[in-house]
Amino acid sequence: MRSIYRLPIQLALALILVLIASASAHAQSPNAVADVWTRVNRERITRNLPPLALNAPLTTAAQNHASEIARTGNYGHIGADGSLASDRAARAGYGAYSWGRRIGENWAHYFDAPTALGMWMESTPHRANILHALYREIGIGIAPSQNGLTIFVLVFGAQPNALPVFINDGAPATNDAHVRLTLTSEDIASAGDGANGIGKPTHFQISNASDFSGATWQTFSSQINWTLEAGNGTRTVYVKYRDAKNRTAIANASIALGAPSAIPGRAPVLQVEATRTREITATATRSQTPRPSVTPTPTATASPTPELTETPMPTWTITPSAPATSAPTATPTRAVMQARATDLPDPFALGAFGIGIMLSVFALVKHLAEK
Repeated sequence: MRSIYRLPIQLALALILVLIASASAHAQSPNAVADVWTRVNRERITRNLPPLALNAPLTTAAQNHASEIARTGNYGHIGADGSLASDRAARAGYGAYSWGRRIGENWAHYFDAPTALGMWMESTPHRANILHALYREIGIGIAPSQNGLTIFVLVFGAQPNALPVFINDGAPATNDAHVRLTLTSEDIASAGDGANGIGKPTHFQISNASDFSGATWQTFSSQINWTLEAGNGTRTVYVKYRDAKNRTAIANASIALGAPSAIPGRAPVLQVEATRTREITATATRSQTPRPSVTPTPTATASPTPELTETPMPTWTITPSAPATSAPTATPTRAVMQARATDLPDPFALGAFGIGIMLSVFALVKHLAEK
């Protein structure tokens, strides 16, 4: 007789497995930062704009803000301590011009990266940040929120003497030693910034060696054909920029030559440009799986409402000690905008409800079996 009770138990176990699979679908991808980075750069490249280099201090600032939003539910550009994106970039050690920092920020509380990027590109201020010609670097922060959605934060910037170079638009690997280099320019301080801040480059050198042995100065161009050092493995290209006043800056980029990973669509390796004074490497930070709880939204809804906000560009900030010169002094806008998407059921709330029903059914079945 007890065999007739096996079916409810088997169904209950199957439902538990479905709920576990649904929950794991919301877990953080190890390559989440690389995925967002690739999507942002794809939007730029298709519009003949140079890619953005992933920058370690900006990534730190973005990740700290994303984690804080997820932890506190304090949605917005203003941190719990009253900080703006420029303040967080400064704390992380991001470089500044003599008049201040050039920083922009997008953030979204959304289901996944493709949806967030799609909504950003449909919003004029968000789109302006992603496609801004003056930005050269980006930081990406990702943190799952407590309601099953994800916090995405993008911090855009440009700093003195950081003119990134890209091999094949930032591809992680190639089977062909003949590659295309993309060089960036200094368009914010085109005349330079002080004695050491390079202005718009007029010449450059390229070499496969860090000492630039045998390299000669060439007239600046944003697109250059180049041949990597022969052999398989990681290959690095070094570029030295020079402006009209002989101020210089150095950058490099690396790519895997002849690696099995040279396949279309593969996410790029997380790497950061080298500046004239230092080299830094960015590492994506993984975040914890969302907890089964609900975060209040600005409007009373039955399920989480994705939020999408921005700092419209241009965003100029001035350090307290900066002199009142001709540099822009506009105060960053703190606008907040919401973009709604179709509400989806929370798998964790659904799971708690389903498990409660299953336990009740199981208790009833056991009670009947014991009679």
